[in-house]
Amino acid sequence: MAVASSSTFAALGEARFRRVWAAGFVSQLGDWMMIIGRAVLAFQLTGRASSVGIVYFASYAPQLLFGLWGGVLADRFDRRRILIITQVGQALGSVILGLLVVTDVATVANIAVLSFFLGIGFMLAIPTQQALVPSVVSRAHLTSAINLNTMMNSGARVVGPLAAALLIGLAGIEWVFWINSVTFLAVIITWSLTPVARQPAMTESTNFEAVRAGIAFVRRTPAVAVPIGVGSFLMLFGVVYQPLAVVFATTVLADGNEAVGQGYFGWLQAGIGIGAGVAILATARIGRRRPRPTYALTAIAFSVLLALTGFATNIVAAVVLMVAVGGFHFANMTLGINLVQHEAPEVLRGRIMAIQMGGLIGAVPITALVGGWSADAFGIGPTMTAAGLICLAFSLLALRWTHHLRSTLVGEDDPPEVGMAAGALVEEEA
Repeated sequence: MAVASSSTFAALGEARFRRVWAAGFVSQLGDWMMIIGRAVLAFQLTGRASSVGIVYFASYAPQLLFGLWGGVLADRFDRRRILIITQVGQALGSVILGLLVVTDVATVANIAVLSFFLGIGFMLAIPTQQALVPSVVSRAHLTSAINLNTMMNSGARVVGPLAAALLIGLAGIEWVFWINSVTFLAVIITWSLTPVARQPAMTESTNFEAVRAGIAFVRRTPAVAVPIGVGSFLMLFGVVYQPLAVVFATTVLADGNEAVGQGYFGWLQAGIGIGAGVAILATARIGRRRPRPTYALTAIAFSVLLALTGFATNIVAAVVLMVAVGGFHFANMTLGINLVQHEAPEVLRGRIMAIQMGGLIGAVPITALVGGWSADAFGIGPTMTAAGLICLAFSLLALRWTHHLRSTLVGEDDPPEVGMAAGALVEEEA
């Protein structure tokens, strides 16, 4: 399969990446089905936005609390083995969620507790998966691989929510969780059969020193700190449009009709996925050649569109806006991950990606919890508009820091001084 190295799809020309990418897509489909099912179940149980916020908080709190330690484990132990073990645990957890539903004992409390333990596996898997990407693709195709991974998530976001909404209506919500448990087999089997190079040994003797070295590298490397800081802020205040979409769909777009709201929820999530996939394709080339202005403009556009979404009152306008919001947000996040991956030395890669994922994913529990309370008190529309305006103010402020970002991502390798500086920093911190 010959693919030009400059192509957005170039990484698919490498067999190992192609296999793990396909397995990841299957697993992501199941993940999105579970995300939708869990949010719908929580909202059905109480009819309150805060219940959805509590479940989301529990799901992603481990990333906020323990994310850095997950990065340490990804650098200290065999990454492939960690990934396989976490997938087995998450598959079992999804089966238990289904059993809670069919035995009619599901409550917001026990869903939240189980989601917390599932979140621990997710917290360990995320930096491990990110750190494994360079081991299954050549350096020349790393940008393509990162873009394709985000597009895979976008595609799963389109199909998964729609499939979940259909399945909930036809067979029952428990089937969303059971099917998700089966999809983990794709990742488990594929990574079990995919050889990867031995990762470099961690130089720090204790986990505390290892965490300190990762934080120090980010703090002293503005080209890494800026995309991590900006991306984290936009997630902290802006990601309210994702966990609370079920509330928006039901209370605003469907006028309180839960059955209609579930269908609208699936369409909103699908719209986000469509927008993300289109935006990544559209910005891939310009993002590689001009990452600085692309990163800034996508942040500003996302903020403005999120503020406007709060005024939507019908499903057509809401889906159109969600396509645009998801597109610019995911384009910004993908470019931020690219910028960080190209600066990260291999010996610190797990920890650096854990810091970035902690900012991106670790913000979700806080946003969901506070956003849920705000939606109950002031309404979901005003909450989304306020979030967009806060993000816009920050995005305009962040323009002063974009000169720290790489001027281009075109090229096969990082400049030698990047690796040398990283090595010196590790020695100093150790």
